[in-house]
Amino acid sequence: MALSLVLGHGREHNILLPWMSYPLACSAGSCMSSSSAGAATHPKPPARARAVMIMAGVGVLTGLLSSIPSPLPDLRLDDPQILINAEGIPLHAGIAFGAGVAIMLWFWANRDLGKCLLVMALTLMGWLAAVNTANDVMTTVVSSELFGTVEGAKASREVVGWILAGLVGGGIGAGLTAFGAGIAAQALRRPEAWGVIVGTGTLVGLVLYPAARLDAVVLLFVPWQAAVAASIAYGLTRARA
Repeated sequence: MALSLVLGHGREHNILLPWMSYPLACSAGSCMSSSSAGAATHPKPPARARAVMIMAGVGVLTGLLSSIPSPLPDLRLDDPQILINAEGIPLHAGIAFGAGVAIMLWFWANRDLGKCLLVMALTLMGWLAAVNTANDVMTTVVSSELFGTVEGAKASREVVGWILAGLVGGGIGAGLTAFGAGIAAQALRRPEAWGVIVGTGTLVGLVLYPAARLDAVVLLFVPWQAAVAASIAYGLTRARA
């Protein structure tokens, strides 16, 4: 400042303005650097087609793992009666699918480990709720008087039971999965996103009937998990209206 006074008023601005602009330029540069770093570390999914294919592949993988018979003994709660694990309905099916969804959301949506673990926990809860609700629906329909006592009535009740159990169980499992995924991914909280997930899970739940008839759980786990996972990717990449 003393130097600028000696040189006079005419030169003061020539010295002060460069001196004042230098820290402002540095500040702007540091801000740009911080913004670039933040953008580089912020997770985001790839293009829609690629994201859907990747998530469908993850669902196929977790579905195959889920189809492996459980090596653990059967586990049921008595009051209330809740099936936790059985050879053909393994607990690890919910764990595998929940882990697959949580890992992909960690890569594409949120690096908060706690939220991703919540995704896994709620997906596992969705699996348990779907299994037990489907079992209740099946038991209720088969034990009912639907179609009366005519020949073939029981077989018809079983068909209806499997279909309704698949629809209800698939919808419940997908609903809790969508709810959990929305904790980590804000884009999935929109009705047009979670609605697709729930609708897909409900519709694909129909494969429970052929899976049960053929005694092949792989026919249920692989298409259901692949379809629900793909619908999650669709919701993540859906453009906001």
